[in-house]
Amino acid sequence: MADYEMFTGLPTTVDDGPALRWSQLLVKAVLAALVLGLILTVILWPTVSADVGALTLCITFAVCAGLMVLRQAILAERR
Repeated sequence: MADYEMFTGLPTTVDDGPALRWSQLLVKAVLAALVLGLILTVILWPTVSADVGALTLCITFAVCAGLMVLRQAILAERR
C-alpha cells in the first residue's frame, strides 16, 4: 500500500485546449437548456397549471446553474 499516492479525486493538470473547448461547449449547453426550458414553461403554464410551469422554470435554472458550476470548475483546474 505504500506504493500508491493519495487520491484526491481532482486532476492535477488540465491542458488549456480541452478545458477551453469544454467550457465553450458548456456555455452552449446552458443556452440550449435555457431556451428549451423557457419553451416548455410557455407551453406548460397555460395548458397544465401555473405550478407545473413554475416548477419547470425552477428546474431549468437549476440545470443552468449546475452546468455553469462545472464550467467554472474546469476553468479553475487549468490554472
